[in-house]
Amino acid sequence: MRAWRRSDAEDLYRAINHPSVGEHLADWYPKDGYTLEMASEWVNGGAAIGGTNWAITCNDVAVGSAGIHPQSGFARCNVEIGYWLGAAHWGLGVGTAVVVALTEQAFALPEVTRVFAPIHAGNLRSQRICEKNGFVREGLLRQSTMKWGKAIDTVLWATYRTH
Repeated sequence: MRAWRRSDAEDLYRAINHPSVGEHLADWYPKDGYTLEMASEWVNGGAAIGGTNWAITCNDVAVGSAGIHPQSGFARCNVEIGYWLGAAHWGLGVGTAVVVALTEQAFALPEVTRVFAPIHAGNLRSQRICEKNGFVREGLLRQSTMKWGKAIDTVLWATYRTH
């Protein structure tokens, strides 16, 4: 993982525009696909809004995105992680390595005791990645997330500081 660069826009656009990628992303992903303009906005500053986000790279080519999103106020001991990976890189261990890195980044923050990942219920690959990394399934949040105008279920996975 590394910081986003302006030159990553086309690689981001290629990696994200696959039907199987978009169906499991948050509601910000448009049903009719992600545009090159959206990718340019992301790499030119959008990635800096609302948390810390990195490009997932293979051979220095952006193939996905990952981030940590510290919570605030009374929930400041929690960090949400999120990630997506281009379909060409599924099943190669990249997602597992990304979750390890995100979890380490989150627990480097002194007050953090819990790292969590809300995952669309139908995204079994991402759920398996969390499980392989020692996250536990905390529960099913019914109709908790909007996706393309419809409320869908989310599975909440978390891991906890051990010391």
